[in-house]
Amino acid sequence: MSNMKLTVDTLDNHVKSAVIDIGANNGYIEAFLSGGVLHLNVFNRAGDVVHDYAVSVKDLRLNIGGKP
Repeated sequence: MSNMKLTVDTLDNHVKSAVIDIGANNGYIEAFLSGGVLHLNVFNRAGDVVHDYAVSVKDLRLNIGGKP
């Protein structure tokens, strides 16, 4: 496996979104927590949302065998 450098920037908005650069197709992922829910938005290079996903932190913990 090659070394990979991950860079994440935090947007100056009210939810302090983290932006993760995908790189290969010049798209990016926006991730933020709001009210106990993790939101993920995938954008293409034109800035259009091509996928959005939301899951509660409680459900994430249950799915990985943790305690709610």
